[in-house]
Amino acid sequence: MKRLGWVVLIGLFAMQAPFNTLALNVEKVVKHNSKNLKKIKRDNRKLVGHIEQLQEQQKISDQKITELFHLMRYKKSSNVVRETLLRVREDNRKAKKLYTSARSLLVTDQYNQAINLFLNYLDVYPENNYVPDATYWLGRAYTAKGDRHNAKKVFVGFQHDYVLHHKFSNSLYELAIIEHELKEDKRAIQLLKSMIKKFPNHNSIIQAKALLKTIQADQVTTDVTKPESEIKSKIKLETTVTK
Repeated sequence: MKRLGWVVLIGLFAMQAPFNTLALNVEKVVKHNSKNLKKIKRDNRKLVGHIEQLQEQQKISDQKITELFHLMRYKKSSNVVRETLLRVREDNRKAKKLYTSARSLLVTDQYNQAINLFLNYLDVYPENNYVPDATYWLGRAYTAKGDRHNAKKVFVGFQHDYVLHHKFSNSLYELAIIEHELKEDKRAIQLLKSMIKKFPNHNSIIQAKALLKTIQADQVTTDVTKPESEIKSKIKLETTVTK
């Protein structure tokens, strides 16, 4: 009986052994899987971090590319501005040289050459700083040459375009002389009166007053010394009209 009990007990232990082994194996698998899972998580975190790093580097690269494009555009614009300034500076140098040459010719009484250079200057450099001055001196050159009609045309245009120019008052006197020489005394008187009123301290004011006085005196003399035939014709006409 006792022997039977031991046999049963041994049998039970023998049956329990495979279950214990299976439990141990399951525990090992769980531990192994848990370890692998932790490793996968660590690797995943590293991968996410690497991806974020790459994205940040991409942003920096994009920003650098954008800055590079801006820099290239700025350099290109700077080059354009610099080239434009150099061209304007060179044009100004050439324009001033041409203007100065024309003035020199005018001073040395070479009127035709001076006129040609002034006209050339105004045609080539219509926006240059010396355009008002060149226009005035062109009128003076025509006057000196004796070309009153072109001189008048230039001075009229000058007075229309450059009212605030420092030579405006001079042009009034110059044009008044021309109008007087062209027998346009009414216009000459208007110009002289305007000059005397607006520029009473002008250095040519004495000459302007003298010219005005001369023109007005000439007009009075002309009216007094009209031919007798003209007076008789006028009286006859008036008589005829009043009949």
